[in-house]
Amino acid sequence: MTAHADPPTDPELHTELTEERYQELVEQVEGRRVVSLVLWETSLADPEGGRVPGEERAVFDMDLYLENRTCLELYGVHVHRHPSELPLRGLDQLGTIGADLVTQGIWLDEIASTEDGGLVLILARHREPRLYLDVGGWSLGEWDRLPGGS
Repeated sequence: MTAHADPPTDPELHTELTEERYQELVEQVEGRRVVSLVLWETSLADPEGGRVPGEERAVFDMDLYLENRTCLELYGVHVHRHPSELPLRGLDQLGTIGADLVTQGIWLDEIASTEDGGLVLILARHREPRLYLDVGGWSLGEWDRLPGGS
C-alpha cells in the first residue's frame, strides 16, 4: 500500500453513473482482481486551502490497479465495511485494510449505483463483500508499471 501526496489534477472525471458509463465499467473493470491499491494523502473533495489530517480523513482519493492493466482513479470516496455502517476513518487504518485485502486477493466484484446515480464499487474476496466504495468521481486509464516499480 502506497500513500501519495497529491492526486492528479486533470483526469477525465466522471461523476454520474449513466447507462453508458455503467456498461463501460462492467466491461473494463467488473470481476477483475485488484493487484494494487494506492491511497492519496489529499483528496479533490478536501476543503479548498485546507488539509485534512490523516487520522481524521473519511473521504479518500485512491487508485485501483487491476489485473487487466486498467487503472481506476477514484475521487471523493467514502469506504464502508457494510452499506449500513458509517464510513471508515483514517488514512493509516484504510491503508492497512487495503494492503491486507490486496495481499489476500480482492476483486472488484460488482458495479452498483446509489439512488441518485452515484457509483458504488463492491470489493470482494471469494464473492463475499469486504468493502463498499461510494465514489464521488472516477476516471479510467491504463498502467504500464505498478507503484513501487513492479
